[in-house]
Amino acid sequence: MALSNAAELDQQHSLAIRFATDLMTQPDAISEELLEGLREFFTDEQLIELSLDVMKWNYQKVSVALGTDKEVREGELSELHFNKKGQWSFN
Repeated sequence: MALSNAAELDQQHSLAIRFATDLMTQPDAISEELLEGLREFFTDEQLIELSLDVMKWNYQKVSVALGTDKEVREGELSELHFNKKGQWSFN
């Protein structure tokens, strides 16, 4: 995927952010217009990967909504770190 200028990159990011936001908050609102715009920049395989990645980072919504989520370190913020393979951990 070769981008010709910053405006095109901004449009690509804007569409991806809109898609991720809709997928997290109101998936039934994802329009054909948004999907057509996304397909100008992303393949179907990339859109599937983006969808799965967004959903992966939102798995905790159920436990938060039910009040069953647990703090990693009670009363403290935990830093999320990624290694070179993209694996995450709390340190």
